[in-house]
Amino acid sequence: MDKDRLKQLCMSALGISYPKIEVCDFVIVPTFKYDDTKSDWVPDSYSLFIQIKKGSVILDRTGEVESFLESLLGFECCVDFS
Repeated sequence: MDKDRLKQLCMSALGISYPKIEVCDFVIVPTFKYDDTKSDWVPDSYSLFIQIKKGSVILDRTGEVESFLESLLGFECCVDFS
């Protein structure tokens, strides 16, 4: 998947479900897995690292935004609040 498209999907989802959250930083890092047949590391997926400013948003639990994004996108997400 194109990293720019992935970022747009994530930003759109956050804008709809959490409109008062402000994204401060967004980094997409490719992940790899070891392939025994090739004896080498091969591309696997992505991990998303997002820093947000929650402002006046009240979240039920600290991992709420991470869980939402992971269930929607299927990628590992790490959300940090500033």
